[in-house]
Amino acid sequence: MYKATAPSTATLLRDKGYHTAYFGKWHCGVVKDQAPPAVLEHPEDYTRWPMRTPEYHRAGFQDWYGFEVNNAPFKGFYYHEHEVNPRRLDGYQTDALTDLSMQYLESYDREEPLFMTLSVEPPHFPLEAPERFQRFDPEQLVVRPNFGDRQQELRQQLAIYYAMIENLDENIGRLMDTLNRSPVFRENTLVVYFSDHGDFMGSHDAFCRKSHPQEESIRIPAIFHWPEHIPAQGKRNDLFSLVDLLPTTLGLLGPEIPSHIQGIDFAPALRGDAFEGPDAVLLEMHGNPRWNLDFLDWRGLVTDRWKYAYYETGHQLLFDLEQDPYEQDNIAATDTGTCERLRRQLLQMLSQAREPYFDVLIEYGTHPESPVVDVSNSETACLSPTWQDMIQKSDR
Repeated sequence: MYKATAPSTATLLRDKGYHTAYFGKWHCGVVKDQAPPAVLEHPEDYTRWPMRTPEYHRAGFQDWYGFEVNNAPFKGFYYHEHEVNPRRLDGYQTDALTDLSMQYLESYDREEPLFMTLSVEPPHFPLEAPERFQRFDPEQLVVRPNFGDRQQELRQQLAIYYAMIENLDENIGRLMDTLNRSPVFRENTLVVYFSDHGDFMGSHDAFCRKSHPQEESIRIPAIFHWPEHIPAQGKRNDLFSLVDLLPTTLGLLGPEIPSHIQGIDFAPALRGDAFEGPDAVLLEMHGNPRWNLDFLDWRGLVTDRWKYAYYETGHQLLFDLEQDPYEQDNIAATDTGTCERLRRQLLQMLSQAREPYFDVLIEYGTHPESPVVDVSNSETACLSPTWQDMIQKSDR
């Protein structure tokens, strides 16, 4: 859950004169009783999390075209600005959200520079793609050496997954064409592409799974594109983490990076300057809700050579990525010296991570968006002080 006063990329850039907009999946603001009238009247038309994101959980994004979770590529919906009820997404989700984003960019006429995020679910379970992209022959796919034994079933799933990726590629191209045609954006726009997680997709005999420390789950791409500012340099294998996105964005755009921000500014690396990145990255999984008994909390780290993870049950994983790049041999029980050294390093990294983060909220918290519209019909007692000046009931 996104904390109501938490500073974000959107709030920090707003302070520097940017306008902000968000499109697509959010998944950081589920409040279960925030299901509006249209959802309550026809719950069968919506997916598991049809709730409206409260304004103060939107991280400072001013224009809002978002939803919590669809997980139904052909049955999508979103919440438009401050409207109470959701609107339908026509067709395939990635296509529809890209259309919305393109229309927004083409009509943008504000004087402020724009910070916009487009967040699509595909490729993601359930595995569905438009028919014209389903061109991959499952039997001809090249798979990883750790691919599972259920070859036919896993290959069929992987073929659809690749179709979803190809659809995403096409839509990224459409979005880039819109930027390049625009006199407002074509000369000076930083574009960043990344994912929040990977998927096993057949490796280790699993698919539609993402909740463990193996490379297929945690090793994701990050692509930065800014003509005249970021020189072409090919792929780098630095230990760049999602927590580095905010300081790197600020480092590229110019605003000072506040002292409370975690992560490392990789802007020098992107510019081709001398740069020394971290020697380890913190990994973590918060398993809530828990779909099955294999859905456990764990914390871990990865270096250029080693992968270590400690599960809430006390079990440990240790992989030597140089000798075992496909992570097929857990050596935690045999290489006890390395295991203990990395366990202590993980403890140090966790102590630096500042959980549960309230020190930042107390000292540097931003004023949350308000008013927050309560779309529930709940009669729950209003005990928190937010009700006094921030939350108001919907007229329904």
